[in-house]
Amino acid sequence: MACRHAIALATAGNMEIVLVNCYGELPATIGGTARDEVIALSEAEGKAILAPCERLCEESGLKYKSLIRCGGPGRTIVQVAQAEGCDIIVMGSRGLSDFAAMVMGSVTHRVLRHSSVPVLVVR
Repeated sequence: MACRHAIALATAGNMEIVLVNCYGELPATIGGTARDEVIALSEAEGKAILAPCERLCEESGLKYKSLIRCGGPGRTIVQVAQAEGCDIIVMGSRGLSDFAAMVMGSVTHRVLRHSSVPVLVVR
């Protein structure tokens, strides 16, 4: 789990962790109340995804913040790392095959390509 590696690095360097969950951009055709509901559901899902890592951070006594963002995950992760002044990005790899990554691209690949800070990919 990438979170455990991030915690180990943060503990060794006495750093703060920035947890990020991104949900994809919403089509412009979704508007009004439906848009608000989709955003609320996406944010609730993001909070649930980050909760286990938040617990690990708390148990480790580390300072952390959780951010849930709308946008393309690869671009958003790089933007958050830059805005927050992160020293390193630690992320998991979902293990797309080489062919799938080439055809569809992958979040990990985009972050590796565009990040100005080191990226640790955990399998």
